[in-house]
Amino acid sequence: MNIIDVLVLAVVQGLTEFLPISSSGHLAIFQKLLGFNQPVVFFDILLHLGSLMAILIFFRKKLIKFLDKKYFLLLVIGTIPAVIFSLLFDKKIESSFTSIKLIGLLFIVNAFLLLSTKFIKKQVKNLGQITWKNAAIVGIFQAIAVLPSISRSGATITSALWQGFSPTDAFEFSFFLAIPAIIGAFVFKIKDISLYSSQDLVFGTIGLLVSLLVSYFALGLLQKILKSANFFWFGIYCLILGIIVFLV
Repeated sequence: MNIIDVLVLAVVQGLTEFLPISSSGHLAIFQKLLGFNQPVVFFDILLHLGSLMAILIFFRKKLIKFLDKKYFLLLVIGTIPAVIFSLLFDKKIESSFTSIKLIGLLFIVNAFLLLSTKFIKKQVKNLGQITWKNAAIVGIFQAIAVLPSISRSGATITSALWQGFSPTDAFEFSFFLAIPAIIGAFVFKIKDISLYSSQDLVFGTIGLLVSLLVSYFALGLLQKILKSANFFWFGIYCLILGIIVFLV
């Protein structure tokens, strides 16, 4: 890995983590194009940590809401499915990132999830009305998004929209739910830090900072797109990309 690889992957992560087009799928593709034989898992986690910092900065004025006991418990409920899924299938999930055919196929699945939002009509619920059942359903979709090419933001926002939540509230809950998910992934992989050289860690830190800046920009862009009801257009992009990746 060199500094150009680091910058490319960090920009890709920053843009695709929050836009609903799957950072995991894009990183897997770009790592293949850059010649990595195996996924650079810990580097990916550092890039995600940069995205986490972007969330904390972007939502800094609203985070206090989730210190409330009710909302905190809802985040716990929403996080449990991903934890269980990751613990049970960790090795299979990691190996799935090496299959380009599977990555292409799952991009197509992600596309249909996003395209389905075009047909949702009633979106009036706010976060004050969210129940444990709503949180659990969104959490199940977050667990599914552990797979490559299934966008975490796309799956969670789509599942919240299906349940009648407004785009703004679906957006907020999705990214509040991302906080424990990203922290959990980082803690789960921190044991691998001894496998990397000091140069790898320097490159990882640079990637983290670039990812933070690009992620912050992507968050603002996605918020505007959701308000304009053009969220489904990302599905067309994922469908085209998935077909190309699967066939090539």
